[in-house]
Amino acid sequence: MKENRLNTFFNWLMIIAAALSPVFFIPYVINPLINSKLILLLLTTIIGLSIFVFSSLQKKSWEIVRTPLTLPAIGFALLVIISSLVSHQYPSKQLLGLGGAYLSFISIIIFAPTLLKAKFSQHFSLASNIAALVLSVLSILQLFGLGIAPLINRISVLALPNSLAFSLSGAAFITIQLLSVILLSNVFDQKNWKKSWFVKISTILIAIALGINIWAISPGGEAKFQSLSLAASANIAKDSLTFTKNALFGYGPDSYGNAYNILKPIWINGLSYWNFTFDSAFNLSLTIIVSVGLIAFLVYLLFIWKAVMIVKKSHDQEPFLKAFVFSTLLWQFFAPVNLVMLTLLAIAISYLIVANRDQYKTISFNVHRLSDFLNRGKLAKIRGHLFLSINILVLGALILGAYLSTKTFIAYHLLYQSNASITRNEIAKAYDYHKNAKILAPKIDMIRRSYSLINLQIAIALSNKADITPAEQEQVLQLVNQAIREAKAATVLDPGNYQNWLILAQIYMQLLNTTDQAMQEAFNSLAKAATYSPSNPEIRLALGQLFLSVNRLSEAINFFDQTIERKPDLFVAHYYLAQAFKANNQLQEAKSALISSLNLLNKDSEEYKVVEKELNVLISQLEGNAAAAEQTKELAPTNSIPNDQPSSAPASLVPVLEDSNLSTLLDQQETETVIQDGALTPDQNFVEN
Repeated sequence: MKENRLNTFFNWLMIIAAALSPVFFIPYVINPLINSKLILLLLTTIIGLSIFVFSSLQKKSWEIVRTPLTLPAIGFALLVIISSLVSHQYPSKQLLGLGGAYLSFISIIIFAPTLLKAKFSQHFSLASNIAALVLSVLSILQLFGLGIAPLINRISVLALPNSLAFSLSGAAFITIQLLSVILLSNVFDQKNWKKSWFVKISTILIAIALGINIWAISPGGEAKFQSLSLAASANIAKDSLTFTKNALFGYGPDSYGNAYNILKPIWINGLSYWNFTFDSAFNLSLTIIVSVGLIAFLVYLLFIWKAVMIVKKSHDQEPFLKAFVFSTLLWQFFAPVNLVMLTLLAIAISYLIVANRDQYKTISFNVHRLSDFLNRGKLAKIRGHLFLSINILVLGALILGAYLSTKTFIAYHLLYQSNASITRNEIAKAYDYHKNAKILAPKIDMIRRSYSLINLQIAIALSNKADITPAEQEQVLQLVNQAIREAKAATVLDPGNYQNWLILAQIYMQLLNTTDQAMQEAFNSLAKAATYSPSNPEIRLALGQLFLSVNRLSEAINFFDQTIERKPDLFVAHYYLAQAFKANNQLQEAKSALISSLNLLNKDSEEYKVVEKELNVLISQLEGNAAAAEQTKELAPTNSIPNDQPSSAPASLVPVLEDSNLSTLLDQQETETVIQDGALTPDQNFVEN
């Protein structure tokens, strides 16, 4: 009886997950469209595996339905785990991100068929149609400005667009995938089509909503979808195979964005999405090559081929499931990874296997076979204890996974609360929320990076006070110290993410007037950022600005030239190049650079008028004082990081921070001590403290 209850509960869990996955949305976490789906998938998997363990304890055996998918699925799961461990010293983000989603996907396919009942497959069809119907109705309503976004905005601090650009599924393009799959599956399920008015009505509404969403993502549409092109994705996949380690195990299941920034072709800088970071390739296959490795890609291709064979050999009694699985697999070659379709595909494959259970064998691992295998029956007295111990270990691992996942998502909620506090100008509360988030999830680099920024922002705000007290001045030093430590922790947790190095550089750039060591550390951090995003023109621009700020004009000109090589149409690069040329008394070159920057501006813009006025002044100077300009002695730069006094160069493009008085407020010796302390602290201490 208890076993039947567990099975029934498990079946309803899968059905509820299928119904909720496309529409489940928690507005009270950061990145809610992604994290909501991930929370649901991980929660479903952990509960489902726990039920499997309890069911095994009741039956005193582990049972798995062996299908052609079993070995490829297990192989892919192992490669995901290996990739997470090999690619990152701290793999928490990998296993709690897309890596965890892959493992959940495989876990459902391997373990769910043992507990699922064939009669529930009709409930899956109904649940999928209900989810699609909800999305369809919302899309149709949104066409008339009656979407759900304003309601969500009222109960949260989110500013979701009241247009088709927002969808509970995550994006209009994901809605298109789901609606097209459900529409096709309903059409193929002629028996259900004929007898169910609900299916007929929902199919009509789904077709209408599908057309609306296709129109919305068309060029000029309000929900225009931008994915990485197939050519760029293939180029990045090819380049990822250059190094053996990355070719075999990838950059990490959740690190496609890092690989993209490292391997991005320079010609992408000429496209409209040049400053985007893509977390997925054009399709799932190319994503797996880069993030999990070539072996995993081949194993997953085998998995897809076996899944197609299962569809082909399945009974005709389940046309909905057959069409659903096949069309979803087909979409994987034309769409980036998304958690909604991954979750639904796992559940659909599981029900398709159950519907054709007569074609597959059930593998049973019971305590008797296990003990016989170990010692030919000599361990008979401890058979029960052995079986129980293994199940307890598995259950303990699930509890640990649930504990770590819960802590991480609570931390994401605290970051949301911090953002909400900032909108209410409650800075002290925002800081406390950030601090608590860091305590809960200390090994997520994004949280450490964000905590670093809020420390620096508060330090800047205090330093700009006209009547700052000695106690507040000491607090500023502590905040700067904490900002450096948190930024360095982020670089240790994920050194391949250039944003972590960029934040660290920002902090040092705020201290340039305090100590020469800040210049060295800022340069080192920007150089690291450039290593992990070599095609990024903004990092080269920041390096140019850094050297311009200390009158190292030759180096500044060199980096501005590199910026222009990477993105010739970046107005600000030409403008700063002109400033460097002017400071170096290369007035003719400065004139050419100003003309280039002017040609990139709209004639009606304020920037155009400012640059035009500056150009006219320069032309007058050249015409009136040509002889003097030729005799001006040029500065001779050295080859090391400078000790020169900084000049009044323009502010850096990189930061999102305001100007500060940190450099004039802080004592040189204290600041050098803070920087030196950070330089000598072991990497592990940054993460743990």
